[in-house]
Amino acid sequence: MRGWRRGEYLAAAVWAMFGLVVLVASWRIDRLENLGINPWSIPGLLPGVIGVLIFVLAIALAWQTRHATVPAEGPAATPAPVAPAGSAMPAAAAAPATVSGTAASTASDAPEETAREWLRTLAAATLCVLFAGVSLGRGLPFMAEAAAFIFLFISAFSWSRWRADDRVLRGLASTLAIAVAAALLISWLFESVFLVRLP
Repeated sequence: MRGWRRGEYLAAAVWAMFGLVVLVASWRIDRLENLGINPWSIPGLLPGVIGVLIFVLAIALAWQTRHATVPAEGPAATPAPVAPAGSAMPAAAAAPATVSGTAASTASDAPEETAREWLRTLAAATLCVLFAGVSLGRGLPFMAEAAAFIFLFISAFSWSRWRADDRVLRGLASTLAIAVAAALLISWLFESVFLVRLP
C-alpha cells in the first residue's frame, strides 16, 4: 500500500503545483484598469478562482490520503484460519501462507490502482482540452456545448458504478438534468455577473 500512498501524494503535489501556476499566471494578467473594466469582469478573475480551487482540492486529496484507513501488512492483516473438525493440521500451520498471499495481493493491487488513477486523470484532462480548445466556439451555442461536456464528463466517470448498481438509466437521467441546470447557471453567471459575451 505504500506505492498507492506515493501515487496519491504525487498526484496531489502535481495538482497543487498546477493550481499555483494558474493562480500566479492569472494574477499577472493585465486588469485593464485604464479601460474602466468592471472588477467582476477582469480577465484574470475566473482563472485565479479556478487555480485556488485546484490548489485547495489538491491539499484535500493529500489530507484524505494521509488519514485513509489502510489494511495493515503482516501477520495481523489476516486472522489464522480455523482447522476443520477432525483435522490433524494445526490452524497455525496455514497462517503463513494466508498472510503472505494477502501481502502479495496488496502489493500487486497498489500499482494497478495507481495506474488507474493516472488514466482517469489523463481522461479528465483530455475531455477538458477537447472542450475548451477544440469544440468551444465552433458553431454550437455555449450553453449546448457546456451541457454536452458536463453530461459526457459525469457519465464517463460514473458508468462503471451505475452498471454495478444496475441504475444506468436513472444515472443518465439525473446527469442530464444536472448538465442542463449547470449549463444554464454558468451561462447566466458569465453573462450577467462577469459581463462576458459567450459564443
